[in-house]
Amino acid sequence: MEIALGPTGEDVEVRSGVYHRQPQPGPPPLPPSSSSPMPFPIRLSHVNSMTPIHSLPVELLTRIFQLGVDSQPAPDDRDPCELTFEVTISHVCRHWRNVALHTPHLWTTIHFRTTPHMTRGNTYLARNARLPIDIYVDTCSEDAYAHRQDLLFREQFIPVFNIVLPHIDRWRELHLKVADLECKAGARKVLNTCGSAPILRTLQLWHVQNWQTPERLFTAIGPPPVVVFAGHLPSLKHIILQGVNLPWVNSPFLRNLTSIEYALHSDDVRMPFPLWRTMLAASPALERLSLHYSGPRARASGAVPPDGIEWWGADPPGPDAALAPGHVPPPSAAPVLLPCLQEIQLNDLESDYLIAVFKSIDAPNLRSLYLELDTEEQDFSPFVEFLASSPRRGASESSPPNGDIPALSALQARPKFARLEKLIVNRLVCSAESWKALLESLRALTRLEADLLSMHEGAFGVLFGTVRSEPPQLQHPHAHASPSVAVAVTGNGIGSEAGEDGAAPLPSKDKGKAKASEADLVLEDIPILPALREIRCAGVSSKEVARLAAHRRACGPQYRIRRWEVEEAMRDDDGLAFERELERVSAQWREEEHARERREGRVREPWRWDEPVEKVVWYKEEGDYDEEDEEEETGDEDEYGEDD
Repeated sequence: MEIALGPTGEDVEVRSGVYHRQPQPGPPPLPPSSSSPMPFPIRLSHVNSMTPIHSLPVELLTRIFQLGVDSQPAPDDRDPCELTFEVTISHVCRHWRNVALHTPHLWTTIHFRTTPHMTRGNTYLARNARLPIDIYVDTCSEDAYAHRQDLLFREQFIPVFNIVLPHIDRWRELHLKVADLECKAGARKVLNTCGSAPILRTLQLWHVQNWQTPERLFTAIGPPPVVVFAGHLPSLKHIILQGVNLPWVNSPFLRNLTSIEYALHSDDVRMPFPLWRTMLAASPALERLSLHYSGPRARASGAVPPDGIEWWGADPPGPDAALAPGHVPPPSAAPVLLPCLQEIQLNDLESDYLIAVFKSIDAPNLRSLYLELDTEEQDFSPFVEFLASSPRRGASESSPPNGDIPALSALQARPKFARLEKLIVNRLVCSAESWKALLESLRALTRLEADLLSMHEGAFGVLFGTVRSEPPQLQHPHAHASPSVAVAVTGNGIGSEAGEDGAAPLPSKDKGKAKASEADLVLEDIPILPALREIRCAGVSSKEVARLAAHRRACGPQYRIRRWEVEEAMRDDDGLAFERELERVSAQWREEEHARERREGRVREPWRWDEPVEKVVWYKEEGDYDEEDEEEETGDEDEYGEDD
């Protein structure tokens, strides 16, 4: 039995990591107060023993430590010069250190980036001998290694995996980044011979290389891929491949996925389209799909039937079309229904290719769409028009079992993305007409981020337009609605009261109410994007933003935009005047709300007393990360003489 004396003045008995608190005599009483100097100083340990934090039970302190570790960013997002949370708390005092060292949950994330991290990895594995582990291996390029000799490079690659391979049965996540061809060869060897990882849920493989131009990447030819993890990853849910391809036919673990992220794949190594469809159909719970210059194969490789999406995604010829001898028409494959898909991100893909990709999927419950299409000399108007069009009729058009798609007006067709709430457009070249058609179809959109510099000069003017629709009905009888109650507009344009999250309630299933006929419908001109509550528009002056705010406010209180995000560069005299105007509008709204609440005998919650109805937030674009500018890491030295 080991006895450790902590600063709390208590004996802490350590038995296999379980602490038994035993009360000890308190510090000696202080002498009577007098004006004369204190006859002897107070020991610091006596002061520490009386602080409230040291009176916490070990179990509660352990839980606080666990929450702190779980809330810190992933290693890829941290400042490499800062100590991790678990190391920091182990340096506070000896009592905290004893608790931290006997809490295995704190030591489950192992990050290798420098050579001292190899020793730290062994220490973490010793402190956590049974829980699942998350492994991050970040090797550097030859240029970076010439600048910093302590970074992981070729000689350290295999020794790093020698540390973690004996624990492969506990691998929960593997994030591997290589920026050197020799390190990539080492990764192929390790992953091809390591065997199965039975509980691995996240697999991230990155090969970072400067291809100079998209054409070089599109035509790049590399060595044939190797089978990884013996083709057996039964628990895999998240797959991230950047510049790394797999033997798609021999990767049966690409099923039951919840997130897919493919990036930087030349066309000859992309997944054949039939296997793409199979992967999506076998992943009905898919929630996130990200494609950055990647996706299913575009051109057919010569296989029979053709395996390129350009052929599969083509429209079948008409019944009277004249076909050449031996012509094989493309199959009329119905899109794969993905009822759980919430987010799609698309980067650097061509318009025709994107149309073919979207023809292969049906995502009726999509909530977030991110577009960064910076392909030179490409007009994406056809793709934007396709997004704005109604989905084609087919087997996948049936509503999901949970009835998540609202009923439609008899005079309106269901938009392709009737429940889209967030649209982010960083780069997109399209006509003002196609942009207008897209925004008109997004009746439930609550947040818009758009870089209007790359669009048509009339793109911002589209936001002043109107749509012909049934107006949202405010359930609040007063002129000004509370900002905590937003008007959510469903896919048919009918508004209803929604909570702060902006989610519209499900349609009523009351059979007793008579359905309104088409003649009873009242159509009005309402602002485009009627549910919009937050907006960020780059490349627009503060004066134009203020004009849009006044326009939305004049259309009615239910159409006001509550959060305006404007570039810091636009914080000129017009910007400051706009900020003051929003403060005045919010103050006036608060006075009216307080008067109404007093008349109704209600009291506003204290945390909402100063709540603005509209506000402006100034933002700056983040700069690119430069690894060479990074300061040298200090390591994780241990003030108590033990390695961390």
